[in-house]
Amino acid sequence: MSEDDGVNYREISEVVTEMGWPMNHSSARNYVLRAMAKFAEAYGDYAGEAVDPTQLARSPVFQSFVGDVLRSLEAERRTS
Repeated sequence: MSEDDGVNYREISEVVTEMGWPMNHSSARNYVLRAMAKFAEAYGDYAGEAVDPTQLARSPVFQSFVGDVLRSLEAERRTS
């Protein structure tokens, strides 16, 4: 799987369950969307735009953007 491939909620729940925290796919979805909503709210504050965090959190484009930013920050952290 490349970094550009998305992971579905069932796959997330399987990984988390293997790590020792039993989780079903609907719970994984809820956790992901709550986290994305927090990123969306912070983005709106930073950009000075009025956004609906819940709506923006569901956007695959926004989710991809957040993933790109996090990967970039991690790469930067590893090189410093």
